[in-house]
Amino acid sequence: MKKIAMTLFLIATTLLATSCANDKQSSNIIDEKPSSIIVNSDKKALNISENMIKSSETIKKHTVIEMPISVMSNDTTVTKYVKVDINSSLEEKLNIIINSISQECFNGLPMNVTVFGKNTAKINLVEYKDSQKSRVSWKDDYLNDSTKEYTINTIVKNIIQDNYNGDWIEKVQLYYKDELIQID
Repeated sequence: MKKIAMTLFLIATTLLATSCANDKQSSNIIDEKPSSIIVNSDKKALNISENMIKSSETIKKHTVIEMPISVMSNDTTVTKYVKVDINSSLEEKLNIIINSISQECFNGLPMNVTVFGKNTAKINLVEYKDSQKSRVSWKDDYLNDSTKEYTINTIVKNIIQDNYNGDWIEKVQLYYKDELIQID
């Protein structure tokens, strides 16, 4: 029984690692330009990102900042940066980040973001419509018992952006089929 459980765990882990190593790249994700910074250490990445954000805010002619997102790649956490226009609305910024996370970690599965109040984001995980049927789904691949916690942590940690100095989200609510997702 333990061998079966361990085998299933290894398969799930391999699927997650494979999905986060997806070759599809969003046009907003910076990871291959010589001037971009890819750091495997989260502390270094957040410090570098904080410096980038501060320098972007002091130089008024630059209207694009690079916000960090953490993704799993080959069993290590890699920090990539997403270009976001400073002048965009909070909801537009969140949509850019959510779309990048979806492409990098969740095989491009759709997510919708709505901001309500001053600091709360409601993220709805959406399945493909029947006509766009895909081999992956939120329910089967990312919200099952072995991957639900990973999915929640990945989305929430990338949305919160603790080191961002401007107005930002403090609370995140994740929904699937209009039901709040909770860790059991």
